[in-house]
Amino acid sequence: MKIKFLFLICFLWAGNSFSKPPTPDVAIHFTVQSNSIRWDSSHNALTFMCRVVIDNQTPTSLTVSNLFQDHAGLCMKITDNNGTELSRQFSPPFHISISTIEAGTNSMFWPYYGIISRFNPGTNKTVKLQLEGNLVGSSYIKPVVSDIVDMKIP
Repeated sequence: MKIKFLFLICFLWAGNSFSKPPTPDVAIHFTVQSNSIRWDSSHNALTFMCRVVIDNQTPTSLTVSNLFQDHAGLCMKITDNNGTELSRQFSPPFHISISTIEAGTNSMFWPYYGIISRFNPGTNKTVKLQLEGNLVGSSYIKPVVSDIVDMKIP
């Protein structure tokens, strides 16, 4: 009887621990400003602006630097609808270079991206974007990933 009871307790504990996804310490909420998407006249360069909110749920403040333009930081991965990677992009370096995100708060950033002629979406009129990488300059060492965002190309 004791073995059955112990087995039941272990089963319930394991089921409860597997049913809840872990809460991230840092979350990234990523959107594309749809009114900012522009192809140049020759369709060689695509430019657009994003809104990125970094939610710091760690117990300490995070001081970050060069988040979107440093190759060690947050990279924007572009894939087609099948998940094939088309390009990885970094933002030009005219954003605030250092920012502190206090514990339990969030900060908003507006990175601007330009995708030059090496990017060819082919017949895809929708691409998938995702930010992934590290919070450069901070003590937070875990990699972070945003949700996937669909972007329609005009």
